[in-house]
Amino acid sequence: MRRIAIDANVFVSFFIDRNAAQHAAARALIQSAEDGEIAAIVPQAVVFEVAYVVQSQYGVTGARLATVVKGLTSFPGTQVVDDCRWKSVLGIWPDTLTGLGDSVIVAVAMATRCDAIATFDRKFANKLQLFGLESYF
Repeated sequence: MRRIAIDANVFVSFFIDRNAAQHAAARALIQSAEDGEIAAIVPQAVVFEVAYVVQSQYGVTGARLATVVKGLTSFPGTQVVDDCRWKSVLGIWPDTLTGLGDSVIVAVAMATRCDAIATFDRKFANKLQLFGLESYF
């Protein structure tokens, strides 16, 4: 079974229908995890980033924000990874990847033996091969 680490922008596009094509792709990815076709790996930092973005950019607060976080951390077929190997992150950031969050996702993906990372960030996706990872989309 393929193991796919998921970037925050995928979940934001799932919860907030901001781009129809990205929303459909995110839905299909999450459905694949629910159907047991892939194992979806969610770094803990992604949970924090999703909560921050939907709250600060889209005004989602209170019970609705709690629903987003609960959904994100309990989708069938997903595994939230609380462990982050900071030595690995600091070996990637800031020289190879300028984004700390992206570096965390790569470090978690490598530590959990993921095959790919699902992201809508093309600049990030284009650098994944440097780490032996594929872009899911």
